[in-house]
Amino acid sequence: MVLENRDRQGYFCVEWRINIMCEPDRRSGIGLGRSWGLVGRSTRFKPKGQGGLFEVDDPTMAEDFADQIEAEVIPLFDSLDTFEKTIEFVFNHEYFPIAAWVPWRALMTAACGDIPEAQRLWRSCDTDQVQRRVPHIWPDHPCYDEWCRVEDPLMGGDRATLAKLLHEWEQREVIGTKLERYWTSTPFPLETMP
Repeated sequence: MVLENRDRQGYFCVEWRINIMCEPDRRSGIGLGRSWGLVGRSTRFKPKGQGGLFEVDDPTMAEDFADQIEAEVIPLFDSLDTFEKTIEFVFNHEYFPIAAWVPWRALMTAACGDIPEAQRLWRSCDTDQVQRRVPHIWPDHPCYDEWCRVEDPLMGGDRATLAKLLHEWEQREVIGTKLERYWTSTPFPLETMP
């Protein structure tokens, strides 16, 4: 959850965000979330003629905020109780269409365990033939070297190395953050499938 405070204007905005932490992009690159949605005022509480913003001086704001989180956000997050469901949701979500970027889709498809489909997706990309085969990534991109590490294990069907990369990137995103004390590394579907 993100609260974007506009205290000088007397309101704040509420967003939910879903980040996929096991990817080569660094923390700053995914801070906006791979999928996100706005949480606005409910019709039960929204003052007549007002928009969906949470007005700080509105006495119904706190109860409305709690109701909206319980009605909208918690059920959504509860429904995304597996890695596969989360990735499927992101693939099909209308906001921040990262799933249209084929290298990311290939990597997440591999993490879900479908290596043949991930390989097909990876091969379908335009490639950088200058140094290494990295689809749609320019050499001065801050994560270029990390994305370069995907090709060999993916195309070789090396599940163990792919899983090691995913865990490494996930750990990098979590260690040193407020999430660290709650986080427990779990196997990716890639590791549990035959």
